[in-house]
Amino acid sequence: MANENCNPWQIRSSKYDGTSHRLWTRAYPLQDHPLYRGDATPYFTLLVPAHTVVEEGNGDRWSSPYDVVACFYAAKYYQVMVLYKETGTEYYCNSCTIAEIDENRQEVRFADMDLDLLVDQTGDARVVDQSEFEQNRLLLHYPEYVSLRVQTDLEELKKSVRLRQGVFSPKRYDWRHKQGLPSRDANG
Repeated sequence: MANENCNPWQIRSSKYDGTSHRLWTRAYPLQDHPLYRGDATPYFTLLVPAHTVVEEGNGDRWSSPYDVVACFYAAKYYQVMVLYKETGTEYYCNSCTIAEIDENRQEVRFADMDLDLLVDQTGDARVVDQSEFEQNRLLLHYPEYVSLRVQTDLEELKKSVRLRQGVFSPKRYDWRHKQGLPSRDANG
């Protein structure tokens, strides 16, 4: 359970060359320490409360009017943001390097690999930013093994969505349910 009375963490993403990409300024761990329970289970999850300021690398700032649970995996080149929107739960899945969890600095860091998977509340999924991935793969010199791993893990993620496994399962980790709040999913 998130303890919003503790010091907030930050979630920091960069581009593969180290330039700043995005910073979530306030997040609260949903467990005491990272937990490794298998490749398909989130290793570390944080609650990003509604209206948390997010700073873009170019200085722009924005926030979401809904809570988000950020799920990081110990051995996968992606992370999943569970978006608890008023109209139902959606997912924004970022292809990225495996996250570094820095408990001393209270920060999660990863390199964004541009390729994303959006999943709406009905379970429909679509890949976005494929051309940005291809362009930056060359421009930022992604190693071949990283490019292949990003694409392989993205296919695995799409399969999990299709089969409704992991965080996409009807029995998924659901922060709202754990807090005793009603589900806002269109499908119940």
